[in-house]
Amino acid sequence: MNVMKRLMAFMLMVCMLLPMAVWAEENEAEDTFADFGEEIVIDTEDAQSAEEEEEEIYIPEEDEELAAAVEILDAEIDESVDPTKLDLNENLPDNVVNILLVGIDGRSKEIEKGTQHGDVQIIVSINKDEGTIKLTSVLRDLYVTIPGYKSKNRINVAYQRGGGQLAMRTMNNLLELNIQHYVVINFYGLASIIDSLGGIDIELTKAEAGAINTYIKKNLKKGGYDSQEKGYERQDLKKVNGVQHLDGIQAVMYARLRSIDNDFKRSERQRHLLELLLGKVLEGGLDMNKLLGLLETCLPYAETNMSAMDMVSLAMGVLRSDILKKLESGEPLLQQNRIPMDETWKYYTTDGGASVVSFRTTKRQQENVEAIHQFIYGEYIPAK
Repeated sequence: MNVMKRLMAFMLMVCMLLPMAVWAEENEAEDTFADFGEEIVIDTEDAQSAEEEEEEIYIPEEDEELAAAVEILDAEIDESVDPTKLDLNENLPDNVVNILLVGIDGRSKEIEKGTQHGDVQIIVSINKDEGTIKLTSVLRDLYVTIPGYKSKNRINVAYQRGGGQLAMRTMNNLLELNIQHYVVINFYGLASIIDSLGGIDIELTKAEAGAINTYIKKNLKKGGYDSQEKGYERQDLKKVNGVQHLDGIQAVMYARLRSIDNDFKRSERQRHLLELLLGKVLEGGLDMNKLLGLLETCLPYAETNMSAMDMVSLAMGVLRSDILKKLESGEPLLQQNRIPMDETWKYYTTDGGASVVSFRTTKRQQENVEAIHQFIYGEYIPAK
């Protein structure tokens, strides 16, 4: 694969595979949600997307594979987002592109808009000059103001209430950012992506292997989703320490485990899985034809407002950085962050009896805003 194709493959896979780091909290019982009696207070006019002039993408005529990738990516684009209603921080520099990644606990092959919560949300910040990728996870139970509603609510409600548009606006409003792109994917899609890659080899502990077996048997017995065809006989993982080959569902369960340790270890597993998957692509595990097949597999389970032009522009920007040297040297590309930060939050019980995560004070909330700016940009850049 030549340099351009390699970068395109990398950027396309980043856009499709970074949501691997987005998983809803694991619950033994069906997740319940408390409505806090919110009242809509802003105008009810439907957001009208501004017409954009079509920009011509230069793709060499002989590069039919790359052109096919662009055609596939442009097949299903959410064009409903109105950038004038995103509460953008216009003071932020253009060299960093922020994308909101949303994982939904969907057990079907389709994303049902307006019915599912954005259980965990991650902001991926790609610096086109430096070639760095920074991930900031935002806890799903964070109690925040959702634009258009009088009362506060959990941040994961924003996607259910208003799709990608409201999810991005809520995040921008909270953290003074300029997010204009989003990608949503459900659990069925995550497992299917991994299966399309041929599964993945992961070093497991005895406890992890046993927990994955137990969780799969319990959920599939109840009629839970499975990315494999009917009649597929899944082999139990060996309850030993060591490297084992996992299929899609097993890998998703690996990343969701927390009963055997804690949320911090679960986060490490998610990050490790993501790095293994990206590594499989970057090390030549996929040729362009396989990449196209993977993209076709992914798209039915994904929702995004990123066009092919967005991705090509992002790839070309990264191409001018030293990212290829980092890839070849094995230098880590992903840096991690979390909102809220330690010692700035508390558990809070709403009037309706729901337990949520709240910033301790307005000052503590502002500390989080300034911290994420420092993490992404190296300095705090206020919106006003």
